[in-house]
Amino acid sequence: MGRGEYYKNKYGRGGRGGRGGQRSNNSNSQPNIRDEEQDWADNSYHNKRVSKSSTREQLRNMLLDMDRKPYNFYKDLYGYTFDFDRVFSLKFDHVQGDPYASPSRLCVNLPLQHSRFPEFSWSNKTRTIALADYVCRTTVAVISELKADHKTRGSWHEGKGGELRIEHPSQNIILRTSVEVQNGSILLRFCVGLPAKGRSICGHWAAEICSTTVHQIVTRACCGDPTDKDKVESWVKSYEDQENLRAQLDKAQLVAFVPDGAILPRAAGHIDTPLGGKCVVPFQSPPSLKTTLQCPNKGSITGMGIKPGVTLIAGGGFHGKTTLLSALKLGVYSKIPGDGREYLVTTPSATKIRAEDGRQITGVDISNFINNLPQNKDTTKFYSCDASGSTSQAAAIMEYLELGGKCLMIDEDTAATNFMIRDDKIQMLLSADKEPIKPYLYRARELYDRLGVSSIVVVGGAGDYLDIADTVLLLDNYKVVDVTDRAKEIASSRPAHLPSLPPMVSPKSRTPDLGSLSPFREKTKVPDKTSISYTMRGEDNFSVLDLSALEQLVEIGQTRFINEVLQKLSGQKGGQTLKELMEELSSEIDKHGLGCVKDNSNWLCRPRLHEIAAAINRYRHLALR
Repeated sequence: MGRGEYYKNKYGRGGRGGRGGQRSNNSNSQPNIRDEEQDWADNSYHNKRVSKSSTREQLRNMLLDMDRKPYNFYKDLYGYTFDFDRVFSLKFDHVQGDPYASPSRLCVNLPLQHSRFPEFSWSNKTRTIALADYVCRTTVAVISELKADHKTRGSWHEGKGGELRIEHPSQNIILRTSVEVQNGSILLRFCVGLPAKGRSICGHWAAEICSTTVHQIVTRACCGDPTDKDKVESWVKSYEDQENLRAQLDKAQLVAFVPDGAILPRAAGHIDTPLGGKCVVPFQSPPSLKTTLQCPNKGSITGMGIKPGVTLIAGGGFHGKTTLLSALKLGVYSKIPGDGREYLVTTPSATKIRAEDGRQITGVDISNFINNLPQNKDTTKFYSCDASGSTSQAAAIMEYLELGGKCLMIDEDTAATNFMIRDDKIQMLLSADKEPIKPYLYRARELYDRLGVSSIVVVGGAGDYLDIADTVLLLDNYKVVDVTDRAKEIASSRPAHLPSLPPMVSPKSRTPDLGSLSPFREKTKVPDKTSISYTMRGEDNFSVLDLSALEQLVEIGQTRFINEVLQKLSGQKGGQTLKELMEELSSEIDKHGLGCVKDNSNWLCRPRLHEIAAAINRYRHLALR
């Protein structure tokens, strides 16, 4: 007899969950599922009128009573709040209906007065974000020590599931739903794969996880003696200082600040922790650019201030140019203590732009950079489903300006060469009326002088940029030297031939047709932080929204949040410009937190508005009004 026939005889076809039915004629057969469910219903906690507010012991008894029952009986846990010794409560926000489905979601509510954390650490909104980050990391460490995040993968007849997890954070301190501090409580949101053998509940195992293990995790991570009081305080103060420094940049007439002693290189290309060893060269500011800023907790801090305008980062290969730019692009986020880049801050809207062959462009005015295309193709409302490197870069810049951004960052290694520069020989070979591309070199000076948009550009082979630079930094053996005066001497002795162009046109506001986002109301997946998969109505195959060029997305939770935003926007009437939509969303997040797009989610982190708008701009089925 095959396994399918065996379970048909055992369970039949009716009853709860589509199973159950006639009892087998075999007197030695197991009772069918309908009889089991009736027995359970007669004795269930609902019929016994157990309060939805129950105790830890009642939770344990419920799970033990469910042992060997059909898996969907776990659903009876939904909606219950279980009190754990009057210290914290546990609630089931979502209960999976199948051992192979997405994990169940648990939420722990711990009143702050029952935690070990000092009142200082949650006395204002900024500090609560830092405290939540600290609790998240501590909880991850405790889960790992207990090996509670280990998943059992057995055969059909063996137990499976049992893993209990919380979101693993990056090196950045950002707002997350995995741990929140609000309304006088710490909320910890776990995911748990409720254990099963086949499709039957493993009640004893589930009781151990939900009652004992959760209690151990919360107690060790948040309660008990405050042995880490000093660490918590320094964690919160560090974040508060970094946020304060970033807010000072405009007043100090800076777009970025790099503190002396910072450790900029990372352990590896895919690992964001600091590089260790004797070979590491701590950052030291050139004397001419030394700046001192004041922090509310740390006091005075000295480092290199980068002023608005056009800043070049030059130097030979492997001397640290890209390492410095990489640190600057992530300076929009505050870092955890020990990261090496603490107190390195960049103006909040700073965004790195790169070439993206094949990306979607929808109705963007790129005429400041590209016009006179063959067959008189309109570039004031440019559309492409397969953009070249140069057109993609032009579109990305104009989309950024549309949102009001004030600092662009470009690395020539990831830029389209023909968009960055045209040398003298090419100008002689190809007349201006035959070349539709106006390189960034021709516009970067005007971007700052007319629109107030600064540029930080890594150059290794484009010397003409010396003619337009306000500041030139040279990386020599990982040390920064201010060579601005020397660069200006070279530029004046051999001036570049920069043509006179018509003034730049201010970016045009576009109004997206939110109905075109309707596929995000269907089935979607977020496999990693660089993509969102979605299905068009009537299609089975997934399409992909590629976000790999958005280098300032640092956690998959940010991409999940973008996915939720697209779902939310798809149900709205619209009529607002893209910038207005982003400003309204920012206001909602500030007022109501990340729950403004989806309540009780374990998996969301706050992205910047620039990344949300960039995702909309890259959506291949976007339509405009």
